[in-house]
Amino acid sequence: MREKKGFISWEDAGPRKVVDGIEVAPDRVKVYFNLNLDCLSVIDAETGLLYCHAHRVELHDAKFRVQPTGRKRVLREKRKNVHAYIVGKCHDIGDVSKERFRLVDKRIEKYSICDCGDKPYDYCEKCVPESGDEFRTGYYSPYKHKTFVDELNRTPLYKSSRVIIRDKTAIGPHYNIFFVPEPKKKRVPWNKGLKYTHGKLRAQKLIQSIGKFKILENKTIALLK
Repeated sequence: MREKKGFISWEDAGPRKVVDGIEVAPDRVKVYFNLNLDCLSVIDAETGLLYCHAHRVELHDAKFRVQPTGRKRVLREKRKNVHAYIVGKCHDIGDVSKERFRLVDKRIEKYSICDCGDKPYDYCEKCVPESGDEFRTGYYSPYKHKTFVDELNRTPLYKSSRVIIRDKTAIGPHYNIFFVPEPKKKRVPWNKGLKYTHGKLRAQKLIQSIGKFKILENKTIALLK
């Protein structure tokens, strides 16, 4: 696929950080849809500079951000602007490579992680992880919502342990944002940790009242004798 003018691939990305003499990608990046190049822009979250463009990015420990002032401007001018993005730890940029290498009998051997073909509709959870059941889809529309929302139930999205953002050219399902839902918090009973519940307190008081009544009854019988 021929990229539009101005597209900076991961191979040409920069400036890269240098750790122990080795160039590495930024630890945390911001990702948003580039309206001019029809792709994703990957921004170094620390410096605020463009790192590269991509068609698929995977983030871990991600947060969904929407700038209210930018959204208000969209509603006022009816024109799109960059005010929504996803920020997180940069885990992977680009499609998952099906070809891998391993050492067999002191020789490097090439192998494939799956049996899928090269057609866009031929994929599995190994080569396209976001097609797995653990992922849900999300989206953002400034005209409908103030935040990113779950595609299924329209609940707000604020964070996720794993997010995959794609544009329409990436191989796999025709959605843009895939995320792993946050585990539901277990409902903690209000009386957890208390020695007694209301029911136990009532029973305890009833037992005490019966005990006092028996003592009073015994004293009354003793006086009558």
